Amino acid sequence: MKQLLDRYSENRLYQHLSNCALGYECLTASNTFLNRWEGAVPVSFSCNAGCFGCISEQPEDSGFPAPQTRMNFRPTVEEVTQVMLEYLKAPDSIISFGQGCEGEPSTQAPIIIEAIRKVREQTKLGYININTNAGLTDHIRGIVDAGLDLMRVSTISALDEHYNAYYKPRAYSLKNVEKSLRYAADKGVFTSINYLIFPGVTDREEEIEAMIDFVRRTGLKLIQLRNLNIDPESYLKLIPKAQGEVYGMKQMLEIYRSELPDVVLGSYTHVPEELLKRRKKHLQR
Repeated sequence: MKQLLDRYSENRLYQHLSNCALGYECLTASNTFLNRWEGAVPVSFSCNAGCFGCISEQPEDSGFPAPQTRMNFRPTVEEVTQVMLEYLKAPDSIISFGQGCEGEPSTQAPIIIEAIRKVREQTKLGYININTNAGLTDHIRGIVDAGLDLMRVSTISALDEHYNAYYKPRAYSLKNVEKSLRYAADKGVFTSINYLIFPGVTDREEEIEAMIDFVRRTGLKLIQLRNLNIDPESYLKLIPKAQGEVYGMKQMLEIYRSELPDVVLGSYTHVPEELLKRRKKHLQR
């Protein structure tokens, strides 16, 4: 860590990430300095959603303080590029926009687009990922076209009423999210969702049916199941009541495996075999 902080003493991103790694013990921030697994390159201090369970910013009337502070500056393209180039030194490296310490990364699309282009002019190694709510479809298209490899979209439901109650989207809708995922998939980006799950909610009949249709329409490759760490009573008061049968989480997974046989169910970040083969051929040119 000290070597990178000394080498890039003017780079505010490294200073910010050092606090994330040491102060908050963020694994992804630590990875950035250790050059392993998935590294972080946060870019945004603003967001286009008002998520009820946001970990970096909470509404004053929520009664729940944010567990960590959000970055409070806009990095330059040079700062972002430096972090990416230092990290992308192995074929299987993954560097990610969209961390817990920032807002929605695509709000800073011009910075991301230029940084990706500059990085890809200098190296083809590794994979560039974005963790996003994918609501800003035009911005996502620009980022995809710049050379994005992986896109992981956060969602809690494929039903508008439930999604809107939790995310409180500003000037976008679930339909925008769907368009972003479809565009990325059509352009060869490996797409997945960070699916926030909650027993008694995610396993409802209407939720399962809506998600299966959503996955089929968007061409998703991977569903990353993430336990929603939230006060149960507050969450259940916020969202719509169940309309159909509640199957249980085990049966829900069985239904997904049956209805979506080509979609991977997991709780991890990985580079798919098809993308590894594609990149290997590209590097051999």
